[in-house]
Amino acid sequence: MTTSLDTSHAIDTENESQTKPLQHNNPNVLHDRREHHDWLSCDQLKEHWYVACTKRELERKKVWPAKILGLGIVVFHSNDNSIGALIDQCVHRGTALSAGKLNDGCITCPYHGWRYNKEGRVTHVPSIDGSSPPDKPHRFSQRSFPVKEAYGLVWVFLGDSSPENKSLFEMPFYKKSGWNNYYMCSRFKGSVSALAQNFMDVPHTVFVHNKIFRKSPDKLMKTSVDFTPHSVEVEYEDTEDSIGMMPWLTNPDKQPLVHTDQFHSPNITRCDYHWGDKSGFVITSQITPESANVSRVYTLISYKLPIPSIIARLLRPLIHLYTRIVLEQDISIIKVNRRGIENAPGLRTHSVQSDLVHIGIERLIDASKTGVAVDASKLGRKPMNFNL
Repeated sequence: MTTSLDTSHAIDTENESQTKPLQHNNPNVLHDRREHHDWLSCDQLKEHWYVACTKRELERKKVWPAKILGLGIVVFHSNDNSIGALIDQCVHRGTALSAGKLNDGCITCPYHGWRYNKEGRVTHVPSIDGSSPPDKPHRFSQRSFPVKEAYGLVWVFLGDSSPENKSLFEMPFYKKSGWNNYYMCSRFKGSVSALAQNFMDVPHTVFVHNKIFRKSPDKLMKTSVDFTPHSVEVEYEDTEDSIGMMPWLTNPDKQPLVHTDQFHSPNITRCDYHWGDKSGFVITSQITPESANVSRVYTLISYKLPIPSIIARLLRPLIHLYTRIVLEQDISIIKVNRRGIENAPGLRTHSVQSDLVHIGIERLIDASKTGVAVDASKLGRKPMNFNL
């Protein structure tokens, strides 16, 4: 992607009217390629909705600093309870706006007090206006981004295309009758590809999560994988497989397990475990890339138990503790994996049949980056059998 950039931050300190107005929401204004190279070089990855924070995180702190594809974003509530998202940088001297406070529904720079509304317009410059904001906003502005709030999450769209052409991913069983939900927010030292592969990877569970999540049954696991233009979907055929999610609680009637995993390009995984109609456990992860090798993950845990709903809700702290332990194990192994990759440049990985899912995920992420669809010959249903 090529972009002509205006890197001059010219502001007349004596007479605002002599300055050239900055074009509101113009992606070519106030961005230096050297400062935001990750964001500007990510090509088509910008053209998707990404989670900036949970609704609860924003309500608790009012102002939330996020980083998406290398670009710092500040998210905040306006007076009308709508949400604004701006580049986290004051156009005056470059200070991080997220270090400031809200004032009359605007984010205020902590350095010189410049205020920005949710559209990115500067509404008050104390050194010019004194203590009273002007009747009309100043002509200075910072870039703002479209925001949506859904499923308990705050989503931001960084792209140049119409955000309405991209739909949000429906978080499964969110606030659905009979189901309980909660989010876990975690930071990983790993790329979107590395994390998606980890979340969709069964073979690692008997080593990283031995006994707490799964122990090796020492048998052949038969699996079918559907490769589509936008997803990788895995169906496990072993109905007798078990996971360590308290089987006495999740499956007291010893129903057959229906286990499926899904990756939805470019950054979402969903892992389903169902025991009949009365019990289920679903892990859905929205992976927000902060930079090339650091990601923040918003994991929705949805569970349904064959017990009264009120008791299932009371068990949430226990289930949360269990899922947090498993997640921390993944955080640790991803960190070790990243350290190994950085130990020697030019790694050439080697794959076996159980890595078909990994290969499919990498193809889809590459396609998302370039905008070039995966070759049709790589799509379709394929077997993926391995020993576990």
